[in-house]
Amino acid sequence: MDMTLAGFIALGALIVGQFAWLRQDIRESRKELRGEIGSVRKELLGEIGSVRGELGELRNELGELRERVARIEGLLEAVFMRRDLTPFPEPPPTGDLPDKSRAA
Repeated sequence: MDMTLAGFIALGALIVGQFAWLRQDIRESRKELRGEIGSVRKELLGEIGSVRGELGELRNELGELRERVARIEGLLEAVFMRRDLTPFPEPPPTGDLPDKSRAA
């Protein structure tokens, strides 16, 4: 009976040792994973910052383009308004045209 009890004690110690080893391995894995998550988070924040900067530049360019389009629309309206207000010139009378054969 002493051998059986010693065997159970040895088996219990082995199981406890294995669990301790597994727990330590899990702790190290968690630590590595947290480190990886932190580095990925830093990279993502950097990427998000650069995308925000590019979006800001695009907004500025879009604003400039809107201003240019508004100016062009204003100029076009002015041209059309002037054309509507300015009468077309009267065509010259057909009888007063110099004859090409006489001019030569």
